[in-house]
Amino acid sequence: MNVVVTGGSGLVGKHIIRSLVQDNHHVLNVDRIRPRHNLSPYQQADLEDLGQVYECLKGAEAVIHLAALHLGMETDEVVLRTNVMSTYNIIEAASNLGASRIVMASSMSVLGYPSYYHRFALSYAPVDEIHPLLPQDPYALSKVLGEETAQSFVRRNGLVLTGSLSNNRPGYHEDAFVRRNKLTIVGLRLAWIVTPDSFKKQVCPLQNNEEAGASILWCYVDVRDVARACMRALVAEIEGFEAFFVAAPDSFMEIPTVELIQRYYPETEIRHGLENRSSILSTGKASRLLDHQAEYTWDSY
Repeated sequence: MNVVVTGGSGLVGKHIIRSLVQDNHHVLNVDRIRPRHNLSPYQQADLEDLGQVYECLKGAEAVIHLAALHLGMETDEVVLRTNVMSTYNIIEAASNLGASRIVMASSMSVLGYPSYYHRFALSYAPVDEIHPLLPQDPYALSKVLGEETAQSFVRRNGLVLTGSLSNNRPGYHEDAFVRRNKLTIVGLRLAWIVTPDSFKKQVCPLQNNEEAGASILWCYVDVRDVARACMRALVAEIEGFEAFFVAAPDSFMEIPTVELIQRYYPETEIRHGLENRSSILSTGKASRLLDHQAEYTWDSY
């Protein structure tokens, strides 16, 4: 396929582009920053400018939308505006230009973790995709609005009226409708993304400080598994909009997960499925619909 990857110059982007190229896809990296290594053709663009987005997406059959600002990179207002408008522009252009699939990087932060202003407990664990979304910070809010935007475009790309209706046949009839290009959007709610090197430097110290890891729910995912999840999402037989948690199957702690929840989030209802060190984030939906299971855990390192 002809695939456009936004934010392809970043850590996750380069892994995804490498996987796409190895699978013989034609890839265009769209980013504000030039990549250090030329894995594919590159186009610099401002994704808040709809005209530039249209130019970059001409001929694209699929888009993997990774580009985003994180907290601290700009002021809160800029983070929110940039992420929301770039996502809107990507879906607007891709939809009108005939792309059939968009894979977008959402985040576990839609739950409200880790950058909350006021600490709160999960409703239940393990957490699945129907758990309430409770963002407090602008980055998390931008991801929730991104998912809402995706759903609105999927609704927009349903049955539409074509031609004119006969004056002697009042009301609408089936023959007057056709389906526009069938648009599928996949939102990957990614856990804390790590590499073997960053796991050693950033995650391992948290194994001796369970409280410091509580805000990220002791969850993580290897960047290589993120790339694999994106590849699966490109070809999975699904329609409309679907969101999926993507995380390692275990926590990065040696303490049983139920004990951690009882210690730091005692109000959380503990449901079946949390055994030993299993992740608070349920990845069962990704396993069923994307045929994706993470391969890299802290034991791998």
